[in-house]
Parts: sequence; C-alpha cells; structure tokens
Amino acid sequence: MKTNQTRCLSWKSTPPRQTNAFTLIELLVVVLIIAILAALLLPTLASAKSKAQNTKCTSNLHELVIGWISYANDNADRVAQCLSQNPGNALNGTETSCQPGQPNASWVLGYATNVAPGLITHGLIFPYVGNIRVYKCPADVSMSATSNSTGPVLPVPVPTLRSYSMNAYMGGNWSPTESGATPTPFYRLSVMALPTSQALVFVEENPATINDGAWCQDIGAVAVEPNGFWIDSPAHYHINAGSLAFADGHSALRAWTDKWVLADTKQFSSADDPSGKGQFLSDPNSPDNAWIVPQCTLLAK
Repeated sequence: MKTNQTRCLSWKSTPPRQTNAFTLIELLVVVLIIAILAALLLPTLASAKSKAQNTKCTSNLHELVIGWISYANDNADRVAQCLSQNPGNALNGTETSCQPGQPNASWVLGYATNVAPGLITHGLIFPYVGNIRVYKCPADVSMSATSNSTGPVLPVPVPTLRSYSMNAYMGGNWSPTESGATPTPFYRLSVMALPTSQALVFVEENPATINDGAWCQDIGAVAVEPNGFWIDSPAHYHINAGSLAFADGHSALRAWTDKWVLADTKQFSSADDPSGKGQFLSDPNSPDNAWIVPQCTLLAK
C-alpha cells in the first residue's frame, strides 16, 4: 500500500541583521540637543569672558597707578610728567630730550598708534610696572595701520600699543583755552586739594581719540557749549563701561551713558574747529561729563 508521506520542511529563522549606525532621526535629535545646550551655554561663556576682561583691565590700571605712586615716592613727591604731543613719537623715545630727568620725559612717549615698544619702556613709570602688557586692555582689539602718527603705512595693520591715557592735569603742561579757563595741574602727590580717591589719574581712552599719553578735558566747556563737550572721549570696551584709576591707588569700571560717547560719533574735527575744542558733544541727558571733569582738574595747593 502506497502511502503519501508529507515531507516536513524545517525553516531556520534568521534573526534581523544588527547595525551600529544611528538612524537619521537619532542624529537629528542629537544635533538638536547639542544646539540647545550651546544656546544655553554661550551667553554664560560670553559673560565669563567679559568678567575676566573686566577684572584684567581694572587690574592693569591698578598696577599702572601703583607704579605712578611709586615713582612719586622716589622722586621727592613729584608725579610723573604727562606731556601731550610728545616729541618721542617718531624716534621711539630714545632721543636725549626724552630720557628721565630731561624736559621731554613723560610717563609714556609718543602715540598709542605707534607700534614701537620703546615708547612705553622709555616712559618714566615703566621701571615700576615692568610689563608692557599692562598698558593694553584685553578687550581692546583696535588696530593701527601705521608705525606712528606720521610714519609709513604698515603691510598689515597691527594692534595699537596701549589702551590707557593719563589725565592731562597730572603733571601735565596742557592748558585749554577754548573756554578761557585756567586750571592748575597737579605736580605733587601729597598736596592735592581733594581726596586722592577722587583725583583721576588714568583713563581707558576711546580709540577714536587716543593718540599721545594725555587725556584732555576742559573745565570750562559749558561756557562754550550748553552741556559741555569731550576733548578726549572715554572708551567703552566693557559693555558700555570703561576703566579708571585714581590717585589713592584704586581702579574701577565706570558705566557710561552719554549717547555720543557710546555711539563714537564725532561732532567736531580739526577742520571744523581749528582751536581744538574737542570731538564729542556732551549728552545733556547723561551725567558723565559733569561727573568726570571736576575729577580731572583738581587744583594743587
């Protein structure tokens, strides 16, 4: 008897192939998470960088003003001379008349747009500071296209030499005449008429006006313009703030509110105003100019 046998076929199940690759959706999720974390962290990192720059800048000015005080202590109480239009500009401060004890010696020589380190190292207070980097704010990225104010154009612009200037009335010989005012500069550290905590020594200066080592203001500016004006403008590298240092040795940031200063908008030029009135009007809605001018021009006894 013939029987029908059913062949049983045995099927071996094959497991699905494993892969280590991410799917497109998984990659997109990862990218999205990274983007969200970056968006959350970047403001924090930017704030941390800004705070570090603020701290370094005020530290720089503290070192400069301590050097300035030390110079006076070693020189019969006389503060370091601060000259405008210093003739050391073209010759890097090495000529005889700019050496310590000579008539054109100054706390620094020449212009900030000159890239020669000798303009700092031949300055009167450098032996007490000892580091050229202290003269430059870490947030200052301004560049110079020439080797000095009248020198040849450089192949590639380079960072300016310094960020800070000295109050022109601190051992200075600059007297404004636009308003008819006749201020008396400081010459000795111990005979200032107001507390040294209010006597301005160093200012972080706006790259639009920085040139020689003197930061100039006119105490009688309101006699010419209703709200006064800025001859030299303060810088605002630190979120609308700039650093200052005072004769008692302390330094601090000052938040500026003057709209013309913050906009870097000049209203005057040498062609418009041959007498050298200044470059920036003072904002009538800001207390900045009225606050700083009396601290620039204290009278010596």
